[in-house]
Amino acid sequence: MAKGKQPAWVGKLCKQIQRARETDSDFFRFGADCHKYHLAPPASEETVAAFEARFGISLPEGYRNFLLWIGNGGAGPFYGLYSLGASEPCQLPDYSPGAVLPLGTQGCTLMTGLILDGPDRGRVIYYDEDQGGPPALMGEPDFLAWYERWTREVIAGYDDEEMYFGLYLDGKPQELMELYERTEDVQIRVEIVESCYKFQELPAKQKTYYKKACDTEQDPRLRMVLIKMLCHFHVPGMVEQIGVLWGFGAYPEAISVICYEGGWKAKETWWPQVLEKMSSLRGQSFRDACHIFSALKDYPEIHARLLNDQLYREDLDRNDRNSLFTCLSKLNRREEVLDYFLDYLSAEKNHKRTEYSTLIYAIWVTKGLQDLRLERVWAALLDKFRTTQDAKDDYEGSQLHLTNDCCLGASHPFGVICSNLMGCLNHFGLDYRGAWKLLMDHRQWTSWKQEHQLES
Repeated sequence: MAKGKQPAWVGKLCKQIQRARETDSDFFRFGADCHKYHLAPPASEETVAAFEARFGISLPEGYRNFLLWIGNGGAGPFYGLYSLGASEPCQLPDYSPGAVLPLGTQGCTLMTGLILDGPDRGRVIYYDEDQGGPPALMGEPDFLAWYERWTREVIAGYDDEEMYFGLYLDGKPQELMELYERTEDVQIRVEIVESCYKFQELPAKQKTYYKKACDTEQDPRLRMVLIKMLCHFHVPGMVEQIGVLWGFGAYPEAISVICYEGGWKAKETWWPQVLEKMSSLRGQSFRDACHIFSALKDYPEIHARLLNDQLYREDLDRNDRNSLFTCLSKLNRREEVLDYFLDYLSAEKNHKRTEYSTLIYAIWVTKGLQDLRLERVWAALLDKFRTTQDAKDDYEGSQLHLTNDCCLGASHPFGVICSNLMGCLNHFGLDYRGAWKLLMDHRQWTSWKQEHQLES
């Protein structure tokens, strides 16, 4: 089947893709090193028709035209676009209006999809295959508008580390400022302010405008996001408004400013207040607080004992606990929280493969401490993990002699645990390759433990 005359938009979009490739020639943008801004050849009418017939669907016009005129997969947001046939239409449990065709992965279980029917037909949707959160419907009316916006933002150099592509308002600084002026809706104004984070730099005109708006704003939530955004762009006088955020009870926002934009002075001034609120924090604000104490690790008044109460909280998730352990591993006076880690490292429930990263962070906290009780716990953990297949595989790598006599480091979860534990015992004179060899020889390992009184 003939496609007919090439539409005018095709040449324009192809040029934008080429400009995006030239702008991000080092593939700095998230996922670009995977697709490298290359597209597969366009699909034929027969290929598209066969796919539609197979599943009894009709592809939305924008996406169908992209396949026929631009490319059948490749360059695109995140890790790029699947080719047609690489995925099948599906129903999302938490989105009932229509079937969705997976278009590509954003990493882990996060996905990009195209809605095939219902009132949102043709629009792009982001979703989590593990249903870790509700799906997010993109604002663009169809696939082509969404894709074209991506090329514009790559060319403009917008920061996709600060912002997740598509989850913020489209528009240049001047356009967003004009939208802010036209609306009185607080929620829309909040979205406009939060969308500014995509810019590498906020122009002086917009800094002046938003600072004036902040000074006169009466709505606490809107003023809060204005302060945080202006601090991010280092507008003079804004860091001093951390106290305003604190007065609003906006502790996560205030702590974020202290952590990332406030500099040393803010951390030095505010850490006692952060510590006072820490037991009420969870998620990103808790992790930000941990970063603040990690940054102040060389200050004599900052030490592990300050965070002792946080260790016994049951409401922290794995990421929170990992951040807490990482922070403690950098602080002085770790021996004052040793009792907790003796119990933690000895607990059978903490030795599951799914919790191995947290176990490693706990080991880091104790590394360098010399206490016979602790050394016996380390030895007991090695006894548990040294017989796993992970350890056996990583042992083989440790005995290889590569360039400059290097060897392969541990890469399997339980092997990594063994590697870190042997690092804790290195004050007994164990070198990496020799320690692995000792660990794999049951008779020598048992004798070594007895010699150093490490039998539990």
